[in-house]
Amino acid sequence: MDAAADIGVLFDRHLQRLRRDYAQAMETSAHEGAIIASGAPAYRFEDDQTVPFRINPRYRQWVPAGEHTHSFLVIRPGQRPRLICHQPRDYWHVVPAPPSGFWTAHFDIECVASAEAAISALPPERAEMAWLGEFSEPPAGVGAEQINPPALTAWLDYHRVHKTEYEIACLENASSIAAGAHLAARDTWRAGGSEFEIHLAYQRAAGQNEQQLPYNNIVAVNEHGATLHYDIFDHRPPPAAHSFLIDAGAGCNGYAADITRTWPAGDGLFADLVSALDLAQRDLIAGIHPGQAYLDLHLQAHDDIADILSQLGLVEMSAESMVASGVTSAFFPHGLGHHLGLQVHDRGGKLADPAGTLIPQPADHPFLRNLRTVEPGNVFTIEPGIYVIEQLLAPLRERIEGRSVNWDRVAEIAPCGGVRIEDNVVVTTAGVRNLTRDAFDRIESG
Repeated sequence: MDAAADIGVLFDRHLQRLRRDYAQAMETSAHEGAIIASGAPAYRFEDDQTVPFRINPRYRQWVPAGEHTHSFLVIRPGQRPRLICHQPRDYWHVVPAPPSGFWTAHFDIECVASAEAAISALPPERAEMAWLGEFSEPPAGVGAEQINPPALTAWLDYHRVHKTEYEIACLENASSIAAGAHLAARDTWRAGGSEFEIHLAYQRAAGQNEQQLPYNNIVAVNEHGATLHYDIFDHRPPPAAHSFLIDAGAGCNGYAADITRTWPAGDGLFADLVSALDLAQRDLIAGIHPGQAYLDLHLQAHDDIADILSQLGLVEMSAESMVASGVTSAFFPHGLGHHLGLQVHDRGGKLADPAGTLIPQPADHPFLRNLRTVEPGNVFTIEPGIYVIEQLLAPLRERIEGRSVNWDRVAEIAPCGGVRIEDNVVVTTAGVRNLTRDAFDRIESG
C-alpha cells in the first residue's frame, strides 16, 4: 500500500471514531447535532489588517486541509458529515482551493461564495444543536447556552488525549519535518549565523512560514536560553558563541511537533550539563509505561536534575533535600511536558473524567500541564531543563540552602543561559515510541 492510500485508510478509521465520539458526547449533553465553525479573521484594534488566522482545532480534527474561513461542519449522529465551505469571489487575496484529496469522499460538501451564504446554508433547526468555535455574533436562533456547552466540550476534551493511528501518523510526519529543520538551524548557528538568520534557515528547511508553524520559534543563543519563551531574534551574532537552544516545531494536517534541542559551543561544564540532561531524559522516557501518573514522571525528573546538579558540583546537598526544599525548582521551574496534538498544548491534560472534573493542581508544581494517568494512545512531550535564571536564583542566595550552591560553578554556565531537551513520545501497550529521536535517527543515518 502506498503512502497516499495508507493515509486514506487511517483517516477512514479516524473519522469512524470521531463520529462515534461525537454521537456519545451529544447523547451525554442532550444535543441533536453539532455545528463546528472554522473561524473568522480577527482585525487588529483600529486597523484594517487581520491577525494571523488559525483554523478552529475542533474543525481541523475533521477537515485536514484548507484555510477556509467562515466555513461550517454539520455533525449529526447517523448521518454523513456536511461541510459548508466558504470560497469567496475575491481579487484582493488568494482564495483557498476547493476541498480535494483523500478525505473529501467522506463528506457532503457545498461551496458558497460569501459568509452570509454559509450561514444561510446551515440547517434551520438550530435550537437543539451545539455550536463549537469562536462566535462574536451567533446566527439568529442560537442561544448563548448552545455555544461551546461545557458538558459536550469536556467529554470531547477528555477523550482527545487518546490519539488515532491517523493522528499519530500526522504527528510522526510533523516530527520528521521539524527534526530536519532543527539540524539546519544548528548548522546555521555553527556557521556563525544570527538568531534571525537561524530562524530563517529553520523556516526554509521546514518549508513552513511563521503562520504555518504551530508556535513562535524560540531561537536563543547564549544567555537568551535562560528566558523560557524567548521570542526576540537578534539580527547580529554575539561576539562569542557559548550555546544554542532552539524550541521549534512543524505542522502536518493541523497536528504539531514540539521539539527542543540545546548545543554547547565546546567542551566544559555546560557541555557536561547538556550530556547529563540528555542521558537523564532518555532514561526517563525509556521507563514510561501505561498506568503511571504523569506527575510521578515530573517528580522523577526533579530527582534526576538533583542528581545532575550534585554530580557536576553545582549544588552540594542530597537529591532528596534539593527537591524537598525547592532548590531544583529554582533551576527547573516549568513542568515536564504536556499533551500534544491539534494544539501544541493539547486539551484534556487536567481532566479527571468526561464530566469535566478537574484534577487538583499540585501546589509545588503550578506549571505542570499534564496531570493525567499515562494511557496507550497518549502523545505528550518530555522536556526537562536546567537554567540559570537570576530572578529565581536571587531568592535562593538569601536562603540557608543557598550556602550549598557553588555559585562560582553557576556563574561559569550563566553565559550559556540554560539547557532543555524535548522529545515527543507516543505511549503504546508495550511502552513508548519516541517520534523525535526516531526522526533524528532517520535523517542522520540516511
